[in-house]
Amino acid sequence: MGPLERKALLDEVASLVLTGQWRLGEAVRFLRAVVLGRSRPAFAKLVGVSPAALQQLEDWPDANPTLETLNRVLGPFGGAVGLVFPRMVPRPPPTAESETRHAALEAALRGTRRKKKSGQAGL
Repeated sequence: MGPLERKALLDEVASLVLTGQWRLGEAVRFLRAVVLGRSRPAFAKLVGVSPAALQQLEDWPDANPTLETLNRVLGPFGGAVGLVFPRMVPRPPPTAESETRHAALEAALRGTRRKKKSGQAGL
């Protein structure tokens, strides 16, 4: 993937978070697993956070990470936490192309979810 394609992908992921279609943790999981192809422990070591903190951010809907943690996990992608104000004009309606891209990103995100272990019968 070239730099312009990578930037477009990162912008698309940011847009999904900004519009509320993805949680921040889902975006982090997608970036870690799909864009970088890193395991949780390897990525946690790379960015200097504990694997438990990364797992909580990625998997818990009500996770409340520190700004430092967020900046660390977004750093390898050139991202940082910032302040965004509402747009003054409405967003243009989605196009067939953008809907197709969103569906592909959703499918990739689904592929990063951990499989739940089934309980043993009779316990």
